[in-house]
Amino acid sequence: MEENFRILTVAPNLIQIEVLDADLFKKEQDNFTIGSYLKISDESNVSIIALVQSYKIKDSNSANLSTEVINNPTFILDAQPIGFLDDAGNFKRGGQQIAIPPNSVEIASIEVLKKIYNGVSEDKRFIFSTLAQNGSLDISVDGDKFFSKHIAIVGSTGSGKSGTVAKILQQGIEPSNIQATNGILNNAHIILFDLHGEYAPAFPKSKKLDVNSLMLPYWLMNSEELEEMFIESNDNNSHNQISQFKHAVTLNKKKYNPNLNKVNYDSSVYFSISEVYKYLCNQNIATKFASTGELAVEEKVQDTPEEYQLFGDIKFKDKKPSIINSGPYAGEFDRFVPRLETKLNDDRLSFLLKPEKADASKFKTEDLSQIIKQFIGYSDEDRSNITIIDLSGIPFEVLSLVVSLISRIVFDFCFYYKSLKQNGQEAPFLLVLEEAHNYIPQSKGVKYSAVKKSIERIAKEGRKYGLSLMIVSQRPSEISETIFSQCSNFVAMRLTNPTDQQYVKRLLPDSISTITDSLPTLERQEALLIGDSIPIPTIVRIKELEEKPASDDIEFRTEWRKDWMAIYFDTLINKVTKAV
Repeated sequence: MEENFRILTVAPNLIQIEVLDADLFKKEQDNFTIGSYLKISDESNVSIIALVQSYKIKDSNSANLSTEVINNPTFILDAQPIGFLDDAGNFKRGGQQIAIPPNSVEIASIEVLKKIYNGVSEDKRFIFSTLAQNGSLDISVDGDKFFSKHIAIVGSTGSGKSGTVAKILQQGIEPSNIQATNGILNNAHIILFDLHGEYAPAFPKSKKLDVNSLMLPYWLMNSEELEEMFIESNDNNSHNQISQFKHAVTLNKKKYNPNLNKVNYDSSVYFSISEVYKYLCNQNIATKFASTGELAVEEKVQDTPEEYQLFGDIKFKDKKPSIINSGPYAGEFDRFVPRLETKLNDDRLSFLLKPEKADASKFKTEDLSQIIKQFIGYSDEDRSNITIIDLSGIPFEVLSLVVSLISRIVFDFCFYYKSLKQNGQEAPFLLVLEEAHNYIPQSKGVKYSAVKKSIERIAKEGRKYGLSLMIVSQRPSEISETIFSQCSNFVAMRLTNPTDQQYVKRLLPDSISTITDSLPTLERQEALLIGDSIPIPTIVRIKELEEKPASDDIEFRTEWRKDWMAIYFDTLINKVTKAV
């Protein structure tokens, strides 16, 4: 039988093959392209699986070549070894010795590809895509390795990123047949930060929280979040602001939680921000007796201990030379007090600074359980596998604080649950950070310090406590590298920005240029799937969605060709006025 190939080069990262008869080599496989798989075998049936990187036509300019050779030129394929088939026919990653020269080169059959991608045991098999080159072949990943090790999903606008996120999460929370028949929820727990309010249509049974329904009282903030919210770090006397603000908050927490031990600045217990404001106002105008150093108060607040006097409405005596002097912080907070007042009176921040229950009462320390339940889908009235937190109505200046606060609450819950879990039962959570570059950027500014600290802690420690991350972004180069580098699984869709392309290539756990070089040319809904959960890096096509997120682009030209549309300005302005 006449050979249709000739081996030219065998190296650890490159095998060069001259194809002598292209039609015979391809046989009936018409979809043989760059990125296709080859099976290269020797006489002992040891087989290497290689990925076609490139091809070139062999130089046929020699005058000595026959007309037949010139009309039917040979091709040289460059292929990169990616793994091998062992004696039992099972695919394994890595290199393998092969006799030189090999005696067989063929395009990998569908049976060979199935051995590569269906090696995951059925109980761990998780499928949300097909092989890009062959839509009939499902790509199986190890579901445990995929979700328990942080995931990064990146792609430029229009690459199908939102649909990919939705498909993965829909498959992740899908109940078994028995669970669906009996109407039982499975044990999946997902919290999705939805920056543009687009995911609700994809998850009709989800728990939905927005600026109007979110229970997120300010007193849950820790020291870093409080200071980011209220302290101006560039102020010359910010050290005095921090010192007195910290003292006032800690003292007020002790006032309202007398039965709790070890209450401190970071304790997630109730305190009154309005009383803290009064404390700082009083310190800013206080006077003191020169002889004793005590505050010179006209009349003390009745039935209030001495240490809590400054939380009330009090009047100070006027200054008198050598008798009554200015207080230790008099005039120090001339800018701090009005800035704090402005925030407290900002209606846009009412969901955070003036949260109320349905009966108009305040949330207190004893409501902490109810607050936590809303985020993790365990609310008494409606339980759900996925909680969507719609951030579209959150003022941008507190967006990072909201993400920081909720992420930290969920981490703390997982941390303490691990030590208290009943009968060894696990309750793992996935935290999905949509458009993550908006609130966990590379920037080292104080504005993002709290949220970066919260997310970085989850990235480093979350998995051991059953909390995993899914980082989603169209600008991966702008995300904190500390967080992004902790991801073990990547779904990289089309990236058109060269900086983003290089950034992703540098962080990917595998270095296969054949695939990574295709990032700017991937079609919509195509992605490079790579990581611990899949046997080899693969270009996949994400499966179609039945329930899609509301993320479709507006078709400008189509809309422009329609008749002039009336706009109801009164309704629009009324909506804008309520949102501001």
